[in-house]
Amino acid sequence: MNFLMRLGTFLLVAFLFPQAWAQSDKGPLQELGEQLASYGVRPHVEFWSLSMKNFDTGPRQNSFGNSGDLYLGADFDLMTLANLDDATFHFEETLFILDNGTGQPTSRNWQGAAGTYFAGAPLHNDIAANQLSLFTFEQKMLDGRLDLHLGRTNARRYFYIYNCETVVTCTDPILDASTGVLPPPFGAWGGYVKYQVNPSLYVHAGAFESNPVDYLKKRKGLDFSTDDASGTSFLVGIGSKPGDDNTQYEINAYFNSSKQTDPLTGTSDHGTAGAFFKFRQTLWRADGQGLQMFGSISAAADSKQPFNHFAEAGLTYLAPFNRQQDKLNFKTSYMRVNSHQLEFQQRQRINNFGDPRSGDPDIYALEANGHFALTRNLAIEPSIQYLINPDNYYNPGARELSSNGFVVGLQVMLDVGSMLGL
Repeated sequence: MNFLMRLGTFLLVAFLFPQAWAQSDKGPLQELGEQLASYGVRPHVEFWSLSMKNFDTGPRQNSFGNSGDLYLGADFDLMTLANLDDATFHFEETLFILDNGTGQPTSRNWQGAAGTYFAGAPLHNDIAANQLSLFTFEQKMLDGRLDLHLGRTNARRYFYIYNCETVVTCTDPILDASTGVLPPPFGAWGGYVKYQVNPSLYVHAGAFESNPVDYLKKRKGLDFSTDDASGTSFLVGIGSKPGDDNTQYEINAYFNSSKQTDPLTGTSDHGTAGAFFKFRQTLWRADGQGLQMFGSISAAADSKQPFNHFAEAGLTYLAPFNRQQDKLNFKTSYMRVNSHQLEFQQRQRINNFGDPRSGDPDIYALEANGHFALTRNLAIEPSIQYLINPDNYYNPGARELSSNGFVVGLQVMLDVGSMLGL
């Protein structure tokens, strides 16, 4: 209850008195920023911190977790620096700070305390001190219609539409569990190409190293060898994005060449495939306000995967109360747990002298969240989820089936670079 009171007070003050957070448009490093820009260097420094609280669901109720990330990076215009037309070098290093309840194995940390995928996934497990997240060369050709990226990166920088409009709950169990791609900010070798067929239609494709061992051994993204790579993730798709930035449709297919192991039988085979479709559509816009619909459907073709399919749908109210940078969202989510995953969890409980019943394969989440710009450089994204039939994906050895309940989260995003004038 103290957490809710503090959160409510903070949101009330920030929303009703935004002038309390006012700051100068000019930062102390503005001259340095202008000088770097003249050399073709555009630095960025951002701090994101996500706090999660589990009230009455999961194996360990009333648990808390926090993940704080400091992103340090820059884009280098190679035309200015090296006379290379339409070429850019991108760099980003992520420092993991203010972590609480992150780590492996998941059963002992926040994800295991929350149990279910929907509650646990937003708070990714940072186990090293830092990570080289982005180290890529970008080349544009054909008057900008062809865009090529090569280097250390993450597939979800290019293939995942963040159509839920908030960072807190932009999750997809099929992408997380089956594509072989770790969540950002973890990077690996990859290549991506996008071709703009016409102003609204594009096609894109990419191949990315699948290497979870690099993460588990805390190599911080600095081991450029591929000796421990488990396979390659191939993605291809087509999308439509007309002039309205809030309207976009995209369908993608993936193939992950890594070895797939059935959690129940232990049998394994190489390769798995699937597809995901995501969209956002503006329903109306007037005087800066608007209403947007969004949704997604994704499916895994391999029965060894923990989840069969996933779907979500929601509405976004743009610029509520005439606050142009703010958004309010409501969405419903559904996922189907594979029968072998359910039986695996059931056997784990029985072996631990727990509940012998099978869990429900149909998992639901009802969610309300929002994006609130407190200043030009500071924004928050609170969320509340009600989970129905939660599984124990992150803690299969838990003795009891998890009950329905609430999980709340708060994402804080501070653009430190802009605040400093960079």
